[in-house]
Amino acid sequence: MMRYEFNMYRTSDKFLDIKFLFVEIAPSDWRAYILTDINYQRISQERSDSITVIHRLTEYDESIRTKIFTFIRNNNIPYCKQTIHYICWSSVVKNLESMREVAKTWSEITSYYIQHGGSFETIQPRLKARGIVTL
Repeated sequence: MMRYEFNMYRTSDKFLDIKFLFVEIAPSDWRAYILTDINYQRISQERSDSITVIHRLTEYDESIRTKIFTFIRNNNIPYCKQTIHYICWSSVVKNLESMREVAKTWSEITSYYIQHGGSFETIQPRLKARGIVTL
């Protein structure tokens, strides 16, 4: 049985509020589905919103999509898109606490990227050195 948590993260600079649905898609395998439509060109038209650049993947598994959309509908969570994206992370996220930290890190990097540019690979160590993220 899938477990869910609806959550929102406000970046430390208060630039973004991002809604997530954390889902345990298999035992000890969590994903953070992004429910906020993020405008990556809000500051600069030069910011790419390519899913590879912004570390987002699209959920194509119809069984998982159906369960997520059913949960969203049954809990009156606003979401009107037909596609659903989740955070691209290099390792399996084994518990909810870790998933929250991944979502925080992704959100902070995303906020910085929109405002200043760069790449996730260069932004993450910069934010980690400042103590904004721990991953």
